[in-house]
Amino acid sequence: MTTFPLIFSDLISIALVVYVWVRIRANSALEPDAVCLFQRIGITLIATLVVDHVWEYFYRISDGSAASRQLLNTISSLEFCCIPIALFFLIVYQRKQWDAVRRTALAADLALLVLDLLNIRLPIYAYIDHELYTVMTPGAAWVFLGTLILFGFVLIHHFRNTFNMDREDKILIGFVLLIAALGEAGCYFNVDVVAVWECLAIVYLLLYLALERLFAKTDQVTGLPNRNAFTLAYFRETRNPASVLVSVDLNHLKYFNDRYGHDTGDHYLRAFAQTAQQRVKDLGQLYRVGGDEFCLASSADPSRVQAAFDELSQMDQCDPAYGDFPMDFAYGLAVRKPGETNGALYTRTDAAMYVNKRQMESTTGRDE
Repeated sequence: MTTFPLIFSDLISIALVVYVWVRIRANSALEPDAVCLFQRIGITLIATLVVDHVWEYFYRISDGSAASRQLLNTISSLEFCCIPIALFFLIVYQRKQWDAVRRTALAADLALLVLDLLNIRLPIYAYIDHELYTVMTPGAAWVFLGTLILFGFVLIHHFRNTFNMDREDKILIGFVLLIAALGEAGCYFNVDVVAVWECLAIVYLLLYLALERLFAKTDQVTGLPNRNAFTLAYFRETRNPASVLVSVDLNHLKYFNDRYGHDTGDHYLRAFAQTAQQRVKDLGQLYRVGGDEFCLASSADPSRVQAAFDELSQMDQCDPAYGDFPMDFAYGLAVRKPGETNGALYTRTDAAMYVNKRQMESTTGRDE
């Protein structure tokens, strides 16, 4: 009597998925769409690992007939469908931001799913031989390479357009792609299918850690990088420090909070942040470093940065797309002196901002 097999590497992979789910339940800061994304991908992975156990069971009882080989090949092909399914969930995440790149990725993903289904009857990338060995076809290398390129393409495009990634985030995403590549290499060169599922479980965990870390460094009100991100990108940067720093203090936030409530105050913050970011994004990164305080770290020509903020200060209103709010702020700009530390530059910039703020108060006759 053949008992149902236990593939312990698959059980370890399931444990990693469950661990991510536990982390998700403990992290209330994640947005619902992100939670839904990881739940769907996790369910897909667990379903695949269960199917892998089913494949192993039928492999053990197989008599080597054509029918049993076809059954094993069908189950194996269905297992690989998990990859385009998981990619589909990643592609449709943040569906409001559809563009030509996402549409192209979706078309490629659907083509990959079709190849997996065709492999049930045709040896597109693998088949089961008479001795019940899995054999990779010459076209398998192209299918695996195309899958890896699609995964990297979707991942990089998604994270670049949704979050503000720093060096730490890019390194983590790089290791995600490396582990995915190792899993595919193990499958192609050693026909180690289980290695693919192990690597996908590790990739799932690392992607969650990357997303969790990105949320921890993103201000949820404005969508800009927050104080944590600024500390990492500015104060701890020693190799290529920003040569220009701009400190910004938004006026009237207390007025909006007191008169209309903090929800309106949050909308005011977001309207200013997104309006400003759209106009200075080519010059550097804008951060929200405090309640109504922002900083721009830039390595662009100081005259370009100065001109951009002079233009911003001449605007009466924020971009109407974000609401009817005044574009009213004080700012200070400082250029790094030879040998000047990050902290010293920040102090000079902040002082220049307060000089500008006092000038505005004396002109308007009111305390902002």
